[in-house]
Amino acid sequence: MRSDQVRLAGIQGAITLIGAAVTYLFATPLAAGSVAYGGLAAVTGTLYLAWRLVSGRRREYLGAEWILRHAYRTAVERFVLVACLLAAGFGLLRLAPLWLLAGFIWGQLAWLAAPLWSGSTQAKG
Repeated sequence: MRSDQVRLAGIQGAITLIGAAVTYLFATPLAAGSVAYGGLAAVTGTLYLAWRLVSGRRREYLGAEWILRHAYRTAVERFVLVACLLAAGFGLLRLAPLWLLAGFIWGQLAWLAAPLWSGSTQAKG
C-alpha cells in the first residue's frame, strides 16, 4: 500500500486509541471498548479503500467505464462492510450504541481531516 494511506490509517488508529483512553478515564470500560470498536470500524473502512485502490492500479487501463464501475462497487462494498461491523457491535457484541457511534464518527472525522492536517495536495483538488 502507499505510504499516505498507511499514514492515514495510522492517524485514525492513534486518534481512536486516544479517544478510547479518554473515555476509559472519564466513563466506563464498556464505553471505552465501544469507542475503540467504532473507531476500528472506521479504520477498517479506510484500509479497505486503500486495498481497493492498490488492486485497481495493478490492472492495465481498461477504460472509463471499468474505472467508474470499480469506484461504485468499492463504495457499496465499503458501506456494506462497515454496516456489518457496526451491526455486529450492536447486536452480537452488545456494545454501548452511543459510544460505538461516537467512536465511529470520531474515526471518520479523522479520515476527513487528516489530508488537511498533512497538507496533502490531493485534498486541495
